[in-house]
Formats: sequence, structure tokens, C-alpha cells
Amino acid sequence: MRIKSQRMIQVLALLVVSCPFLWGCSFLNDYQDSGELKLTGLSDPVKVMRDKKGMAYIYAQNRDDAMMAHGFVTAQDRLFQMEVTRRFAQGRICELAGEKARALDIRMRTIGFFRNAKQQAAILAPEPRRLLQRYIDGVNAYIETR
Repeated sequence: MRIKSQRMIQVLALLVVSCPFLWGCSFLNDYQDSGELKLTGLSDPVKVMRDKKGMAYIYAQNRDDAMMAHGFVTAQDRLFQMEVTRRFAQGRICELAGEKARALDIRMRTIGFFRNAKQQAAILAPEPRRLLQRYIDGVNAYIETR
């Protein structure tokens, strides 16, 4: 049992150590930071401005467009992190880290974050469901532009 715990600690340590490195290399992100970009699905123009540190400020005329822009901007900044977090919650880190992460995947599937998330998504009220879908549409729009 001790060997499995050590492997899980190694995988978690790898993730913890790599996150600051990836965050510190944000300058490698080559997203468009000026000009216009047309996204299918927006009903009105949305303005996204970034300050000197890269913090995004979204100006939209309605909530749906703001959520789509938020998803797009979040994906610009954090798509890799979003993907790793999704695989972690689903118990699929082995796909990135290999066999050494197997015990972690088994544990995460046993805990059932992904299973519970699907159950909660199924009972969402229409308004939050629509807004979350708009956010997801924004993430997918960013992926399509890559």
C-alpha cells in the first residue's frame, strides 16, 4: 500500500511543480490581443480589454454574450489547466501521466466527482443551464479558432 501512496504523491507533486512553471510562462500564449475577432453566436458586439498584466475586462450588452466571451477568454488563458482539471476529476490522468497515475485515477473514479457533476447538471434550472452552455460555447469557440 505504501508504494501506491508514494506514486500518487509523485504524480500530485509533478502537477504542483509544473503548474507554477506553466503559469510563469504565460508569455508563450499567442492569443490575439488587439483588433477584431468575429465569433458565431454573439448577438451584440462584445469588447474585451486587457490591462498591463493581461487581466481581461469584458464589456457586453447582455448576460449571454458576456458568458460566451468569458468562456472564450478563460480558454485563452487557461485551456491546458482546464483540460488537466477535467481529466483529474474524471479519473483520466493516466492519459497524460501514464501508468504511474493509475492509483490516482482509481481513487478519483471512486470518489465520483465526474459522476456527481453529471447528476447535478441534469437537475439544473433552465436559466443557469443556458448560461453555463453559453460559457461552454465560448470555450469551444476558442478551441475552433486554434
